[in-house]
Amino acid sequence: MIDDALWQYLPNLLVILSIFTVGVASPGPATLMILGTAMASGRASAVALSCGVVLGSMFWASIAALGFAAAFKASATLFMALKLAGGFYLIFLAAKSLRSALTQKTCAAPMSAGTRSLGRCFSQGLLLHLTNPKAPLVWLATLSVGVGEDAPAAFLVIAVLLCAFVAMAVFVGYAFLFSTRTASRIYVSIRRPMDGLLGILFGAAALKILTYRLN
Repeated sequence: MIDDALWQYLPNLLVILSIFTVGVASPGPATLMILGTAMASGRASAVALSCGVVLGSMFWASIAALGFAAAFKASATLFMALKLAGGFYLIFLAAKSLRSALTQKTCAAPMSAGTRSLGRCFSQGLLLHLTNPKAPLVWLATLSVGVGEDAPAAFLVIAVLLCAFVAMAVFVGYAFLFSTRTASRIYVSIRRPMDGLLGILFGAAALKILTYRLN
């Protein structure tokens, strides 16, 4: 009986994975941070950051799959607290990027993996996603598109795990791509304007989160 139900919902995986892939590959705070880390600190740091982002995403996926994300709509105080935490963290990242853009420091190549703690990079990625108040709502919307109310729990587990695989593939792919020697040389030549752009984009993302309203 369970196998029949799973087979019935398997085509819906294409819908879920399509929506999720477009969302995870599009420019956003996590993508921008992985990009900048890969070019500035190297592949290992960017992969560690990616793992943190994916873990944070899977946390919210689990919450959404269990139906707890609805609590954020019911609790204005909880949503406001999470929104402020995410917004101010992005403001911190924006300020850090803009300060780097104003410095004259130069480097011939990305820093070695040992220059930045991999644990710190992982924590940064995790914190970035855990403090994004839109994440549980986005996950709830993504899953609701391809999942009916009577969908078996096993299907939800499969959907979340496949999305985790897609996220890892996309983010680690970015980490490898932008940590190449070519990307390194490009980064050295455009570091300051790149950091300035990242600062502006992080600031815009913070503004978007701080002004985001539940329907």
